[in-house]
Amino acid sequence: MKPRFIQKNCIEGNRTDLRQANVVSEYQPDIIFFELPAKKGKPSLIFNRYAPDKKPCKEVKRIKRSLKTTARKFPYAMSDFYVWESIEKLWRNGHNVLLFNIDGQDELRRDYFKLARGLTYDLQRKHLLFWVHCYLRERKMAGYIRSVLKNYKDKPDPTVAVFLQSIHWHHVKFLLKDPSQEEIWKYYFGRFPKITPPNIGAEIKKESAIHYKYWQKTSPFHALKNH
Repeated sequence: MKPRFIQKNCIEGNRTDLRQANVVSEYQPDIIFFELPAKKGKPSLIFNRYAPDKKPCKEVKRIKRSLKTTARKFPYAMSDFYVWESIEKLWRNGHNVLLFNIDGQDELRRDYFKLARGLTYDLQRKHLLFWVHCYLRERKMAGYIRSVLKNYKDKPDPTVAVFLQSIHWHHVKFLLKDPSQEEIWKYYFGRFPKITPPNIGAEIKKESAIHYKYWQKTSPFHALKNH
């Protein structure tokens, strides 16, 4: 399989950003990956069970109503509203674009957003927890992408819209190359010379019990004694 990836950001600010909606209209993707938590570890959305002319319209309407309500406080939510408008148009034209939420756990996301509130992006990048957070989410993203593409049989060269923020997509592309545990460790945590596989858990626990919980569940670095 040789997928064609098209990644676009969405500005989370006080205005509507139409770039992702325009990708859907212009490139008519076969698959869309969203930066939203997979429900109970299952990234496939309910719409994928139905042919284009049989999609559950009530669920689409519910999502669009919710986005309009959210946009009263967060205007950028209208960006997603127009993405759904573009998706609906593809379905009306018989194009069966498949949809997947591929982010990590919502609890993890909420915890980090709370802890990082008020910190600039540059300052966040200097903290270990930022890279732990990225790693925990992005390993999920890469895993879901691998699984979806492995099981996709409709076309040998699908067009894939990746609606992840660019920082995540940059890291996910690295993970999709199947690097070794040593390479992953160096990529995410090599900038912290005092942090080692044996002591990183204790450092995470000092910062966030929730991140520590997911680290203990998913970290593949237990076999690395030092690096």
